[in-house]
Amino acid sequence: MASGSLYKIKLGSGRIIGPVDLDRVGILIKKNHIVGTETAREYPHGEWREISQIPELATLLLVKLSVGVKGRQSNLSNKDLTTTRVLPGATEALVGSEKFGSIPELLQDAAKVDDVKANPPVEVAPALVKEDHQGFDVNDVSGVELNVVSREKTISKEETIVFRPAILPEQMLKMGRHFEKFNKPRTKNIMRTIAVLLAILGVAAELFLPEKQGASFRVQIIKPRLPAFSKIKPDPEKSVKSYEDGIRYYVLDNVDGYRLAARMFDTAISMDADNIKALAMLASSYLNLIDSSNKDDNYFNVISKLIEMSRAKATDLSETVIADVEFFITVNKPEAAQNRIVEYTKTHNQFGLELFYYLALTYYQRGDFQSAAKYVSQIPDNKVFSCKVFYLRGLILKKLSDDDGALREFEKAIQMRPDHVKSRLQIAELMYKRNNLQQAAGHLDYIVGNVQLVPPQGLAQAYYYHAILNEMHKKWDEALGDVERAVKLAPENHDYLLEFYQLRAKAGDAIEKLRPEARMYFFMGEGEKLLKEGKYQEALIQFLEARRANDASPAPLVKMGDMFLMLRDIGNARLNYHMATRRAPKDIKIWSKYINVLIQSYEWNEAQNAMDTFRKLSVPQSAIDKAAADMYQKQGRYAEAQRFYRKAMSRETIDPTVYISYAKSLMSTKNFKEAPFFYALALRFDPLNFEALIGTAKCIAETESIDRAITMLQDELQKSAVARAELLAAIAELYIQKGDWEQAERNVEQAMAANQNYAYPWKLQAQIYINKESEKGYLDKVLAAYKSYSDRNSSDPSGYLERYKIFVKKAEFENASNELSKIYGIYPKYPNLHYYKGAMYSVMGNHKTAIEEFLSELANNPNSMVTILALGREYIDVGHFDEALKQFNKAMRIAPASAEAKQQAGYANYLLKNYHGAIALYNAALMYDKANPLIHKRLGMAYRDMGDRASAAQAFKRYLEMEPDAPDRAEFEMYQQ
Repeated sequence: MASGSLYKIKLGSGRIIGPVDLDRVGILIKKNHIVGTETAREYPHGEWREISQIPELATLLLVKLSVGVKGRQSNLSNKDLTTTRVLPGATEALVGSEKFGSIPELLQDAAKVDDVKANPPVEVAPALVKEDHQGFDVNDVSGVELNVVSREKTISKEETIVFRPAILPEQMLKMGRHFEKFNKPRTKNIMRTIAVLLAILGVAAELFLPEKQGASFRVQIIKPRLPAFSKIKPDPEKSVKSYEDGIRYYVLDNVDGYRLAARMFDTAISMDADNIKALAMLASSYLNLIDSSNKDDNYFNVISKLIEMSRAKATDLSETVIADVEFFITVNKPEAAQNRIVEYTKTHNQFGLELFYYLALTYYQRGDFQSAAKYVSQIPDNKVFSCKVFYLRGLILKKLSDDDGALREFEKAIQMRPDHVKSRLQIAELMYKRNNLQQAAGHLDYIVGNVQLVPPQGLAQAYYYHAILNEMHKKWDEALGDVERAVKLAPENHDYLLEFYQLRAKAGDAIEKLRPEARMYFFMGEGEKLLKEGKYQEALIQFLEARRANDASPAPLVKMGDMFLMLRDIGNARLNYHMATRRAPKDIKIWSKYINVLIQSYEWNEAQNAMDTFRKLSVPQSAIDKAAADMYQKQGRYAEAQRFYRKAMSRETIDPTVYISYAKSLMSTKNFKEAPFFYALALRFDPLNFEALIGTAKCIAETESIDRAITMLQDELQKSAVARAELLAAIAELYIQKGDWEQAERNVEQAMAANQNYAYPWKLQAQIYINKESEKGYLDKVLAAYKSYSDRNSSDPSGYLERYKIFVKKAEFENASNELSKIYGIYPKYPNLHYYKGAMYSVMGNHKTAIEEFLSELANNPNSMVTILALGREYIDVGHFDEALKQFNKAMRIAPASAEAKQQAGYANYLLKNYHGAIALYNAALMYDKANPLIHKRLGMAYRDMGDRASAAQAFKRYLEMEPDAPDRAEFEMYQQ
C-alpha cells in the first residue's frame, strides 16, 4: 500500500494533519479518526477536495466500509430486520386502546404514559411506520447536514438513550447488491466505485458504523400536504381510532411526537373526511412543527385550508378552537386568539381544562404574565394532560423572575416525559445564566443524543451550550465541532459566532502555519463582543485588525460589509463585499450579500450579470432566486418578484431573509391576509426583528382595525424593552393614519427619548409639522425635521427628496440642487434623479438644461414614463413638436392605458395642425379619464380649429361644467350662445 504520495487531511474539527503517506492514512481510517467526510489534498501542490474524490484515499475508505458491513451483518438478528425502534409510550397508540369521546379525556389518558426509563423502546412493524401516505411525506428528509458524534462517555457521565433506526429489509437488499460489486476485483473502474460509495455513504454511515463513530445526520424538514381522501367507503370507526392514536403522539410535545401525530390525523381524515377533530388537530400538529418545516407558501396554504375545512362543518369543537388559537398566535395575533377562546366559552357551558392552558398561552404571548399565571394555575398537577402545561408554567415564572419556580416546573415536565427536550433546553439556559452550566450537562447530552426530538433552532442552542461544556473540560476538538454545528444551523447568531471565533483562535494558535488565521479569529471574536455591546465603531476597528492579520480571508471583509450595511453606509458596505468576492469568487453566501447591496444601489446590470454567472454553477439557488426577486421588487414589478420569492422558498436550502422580503412584497400588492404568516416566519429566525412586528401591525390595521394594531404593538412593548423606539414610532404612525395627531406627537417624542439615533421618528415629526401648515414658519420646521432624519439615515434618499421639493416650492433652487447632489453621491443611478433636476430647471424656465437632464435620465432608465412625458412637454415649450410627438408615441407604447400619454400626443398633433389625429387621441384619452377638464377643453379647441363649431360647443360646455371658476371662462362661454 505504501507509495511516495503524501497527503494533508482536514478533519471535521478544522484541524489539519499531515503530510502523511497512504499507510498512515489507512491506520487513521481503521481507528475511525477519518470517516469519509473530510477534505484532503496531495502534498505539496494539490488542491483541497473531498476525500472521496481522491481515488487512492477513496479505495481505503471502501475497504474499511466493506469490512464494517460484514462485521455488522453477522450480528443482525431477524428481529433487527423486521422492526423499527420508536419512542416508548408513543407507540401504545398502535396496539389497541379504549375509545374516548372528548379531547380532555384523551389528553388525560395520554398523560399516564410511563417514564421512558421504566419502559424500553417498543418494537413495531416497519410497514406501519414507513407507510407511504400521500398526505404526509414522513420520509422526506432535507435540510442542513450535520456531523453528529455519539461518545462512549458523555460530559455528564450519565447513560443517555439514542434511538437509531434498524435496517429495513429493502435497504438490506439494496445495500447487498452494492457490496457484492465491491467484493469483485476492479482496477479500471475505480471512479464508478467512488460514485457508488458517495451515493450510499449517507445511509451506510448511520446504519453500520460503530456507535463511537461519527455519523451523518440531516435535519428532517417537514413538508405538509392536504390529506388524500379515500376513494373507498368511509370507515368512521377506524378514523376515530387513528385520531385517538394521534392524540397520544401529540401530547409528547416534541418534533417526533408531532410528526407521528400528523401521520395519524392524516390517516383519520383519509378514512372519514367529516372527522372535524382530525382536521383541526392536523393543522395544529403542522403549526407545532413549523420550526422543522420547509416554511414556504404551501405551508400557509395547507394550514389555512385545513382550518377552513374544520370551520366549514356545523359543529364548533374545542379542537377547532385550538387550531384557530395556535394559528393566531403563530401570526402574532394573540388578542384575536384570546377573543376566539372567550367567544367559544360564551356559547359552550362545558369545556375542558385544555382551554385554560390556551387562554394562559394567549396572555403569555400578549405579555400579561400575571393573568397567564392565573389561568394556567386552574389546571391541577394531577390533571395535567401534557408536559406542555408544566413547560408553559416554567416560561411564565421565568418572565416573573422566579427562576427557581421555573426550574421546578421544567423538572416536572421531564418527570412526566423524559423526552420533553424543550424543558431540558430551558433548564440548560437557566443554568447557563447562573454560570452553572455543568448542572445541565445531562440534559444537554440527552438533547444532542436525540436530535430527532428538537427543531433546528433549539438544536443549535443545545450544541452551543454543549460546546461551552466541552470547553470547560478542555475538549477543544469536541467543543469546536459542537459550535460549528450551531453556526451551521443558525449562521447569524452572534453568540455562536463569538464562540466559534474564540475556539478557532485557540485551535490554530499553537500551529505556526495557522497562526495568521488564529489571530484573525481572535480579532473577529473581539469585534463580535463589541458588536453585542452596541459599540459599532470599536467593533469595526477589531474587524479591520482581523483583516490585517489574514488579508487572504474574506471573513473580516464580510463582517465589515455587514457592519456598514447595518450603519446604513451603502458605499462602504459595497466596497467591502466586493473585495470579499475577489477572495472567494465562488462563495454564494458572500456573493448574495454583494448582489443585495448592488440592488440597493440600483446597479441593475451588474447585479444581473452576477446572478447569471451563479445560475450556471452548482450552488444553492435560493439566494439567487431571492436576489432576482429583490431586484424586481425594487423596480416595482411585484408579480415577478413574488414568483421568485416563492421559488426561493421552495428550495431545499432557504435564505431566511426571504420571508420578510416576501411579506413586504405581499403588502405592496395589498395582500394583507397572507403577509403576517411570513412575518411570523421571519420572527422565528430573528425574534427581535422589529420590521416583522411592525409589518404585522400594519396588516392588522388594514384587515381589522387601527386600534387593534396599536394594541398589538403596545403588547409587544409590555413584553420587552427591545426595539422600544421602533415600536413607539410605529404606534405614532398608526395614530397619524387614524388622524389622532396629538397621540402621534406624544409617541414620537417618546421614541426620540428612547433612542436619539433612531431616524424614523424625525420623519414622522416632519409629517406632523406639515399638518400644522397654518402655523407660521411650519416649512422651516419640516425642513429641520427631515434634515435630522437624513443625518441619522444618510443612505435613504427620501429625506433629501422631501427637502428638494420644499426648496423648489420656496424657489430656493440652489438648495434644491444641493439635495439632489447628496443623492447622486450615494446612488449615481438612483431612478428619476435626473428627472428631478430636469423638473427643477423646467420650473426655472431653463428648458434647454431640463431637456439635457431628462435625456440623461432616459439613458439610465429608458422606460421611465414620468421622464418621457416631461421631455415631450419640454420639446413643446421650445417648439419642437415633432420631437415631442415621438416621446408621446413612445409613452403610449409603454403604457397603452395611459390617458396622459394619449392626451399629450393629441396636443402635439393639434400643434402640428393634424386635427383629426388630435381628436381621435383626445377621445381615446377620455375613455380612461372622463373627468379631466383639460382634455375636454383641448378637444373643443381641435373641433373649433377644424370648423366643427357644434362639437366644439359641446366639448367646451363639459369643460366649464367641470371648471365653473376657470379663468378663461369668458373665452368659451360665447360658444354656448
